[in-house]
Amino acid sequence: MKTRHTLGVAALAVTACLTATACSTGVSDSATASDKIIDAPVSDPADLKIAYFSAGTSNSYLQASIDEAKKVADEIGADLDVFDGEFNAQTQFDQMQQALTSGKYNAFVVEPNDGNLVCDILTHDAPDEDVLVSVFNLPICGRATKLGEDTYQPGTVTYVGGQTLDVYQAWVQDVIDAHPDGAKIGLISGPDLNANTICFLEAAKAFDDADGFEVVAQQATDYTTPKAFDAAQTMVQANPDMDIIMSNFSGMTRGVVEAVESKDIEIYDFGGDEWALGQVESGGLASSVMMLPRQETREAIEAVADYVDGKDVAAFINLTKSDELPGTPFATADNVGDFTAEY
Repeated sequence: MKTRHTLGVAALAVTACLTATACSTGVSDSATASDKIIDAPVSDPADLKIAYFSAGTSNSYLQASIDEAKKVADEIGADLDVFDGEFNAQTQFDQMQQALTSGKYNAFVVEPNDGNLVCDILTHDAPDEDVLVSVFNLPICGRATKLGEDTYQPGTVTYVGGQTLDVYQAWVQDVIDAHPDGAKIGLISGPDLNANTICFLEAAKAFDDADGFEVVAQQATDYTTPKAFDAAQTMVQANPDMDIIMSNFSGMTRGVVEAVESKDIEIYDFGGDEWALGQVESGGLASSVMMLPRQETREAIEAVADYVDGKDVAAFINLTKSDELPGTPFATADNVGDFTAEY
């Protein structure tokens, strides 16, 4: 029997953990990276020449991020060039190498497609060339499943993130708590090497230990609506008794909703775009976890500007504690009116 979604006790506990200082890490959120990286290559933020490496440009989330990046660069008077990573790890790596070789840039602001592939170039090669590095959205250097400040990689200015493993764990636990009789679940994610996919699938292991739960289907996509539609349609056809689909990006969730149609399947979204919040309000989605593409981009670029300006910069900027959220990243029918979508 399906149970209507409520934010579970365990999810509330994890949310409280997310908003507490140094939860799960033993490291203060006030710690800074200033003693761990290079001297600032310039003394005025207006002299920054920023290479902005986007994971891609193909969806509204990324487009909102790029738009915000240009706004922030204009505000501080910096030059900014956008590189489209095309959701291809090798393409993005090659772009970084070319940008570094050009000598044109003194700062990289990076949304990595594969945080392991770009680890050395961002933490060794770039600093060796006096290039500051700020990372956002996806951790690098094998830190995808770390918590709190452990998501920060020494050698960079900061890591800005709100999609850390503990958020995914709370999301999964919420599903478990809302379905005491268990459920058959399908998982639809982004690309395999993407850190958010890694966190999602790691958190989903909790279903293996929960009575009555079974992950009956799992599909990686390119985050697009058509691919998610195809994945969800295949899942539903192969598993007519499926109870739940979890989608870790709102753009994909649109395709899931279309594929499911009138079938009695609950859909949990991770993304919190304008459409998703409307669906939560109307009951079309069980819930949505908020993502802040504009805020994370702004924080990542402003961190570089602050560093150049001689200000302390937090090693880890935790978006779940952002003033843009009403104290929680979990949007439900009960509190959806308190959220404002950024894309």
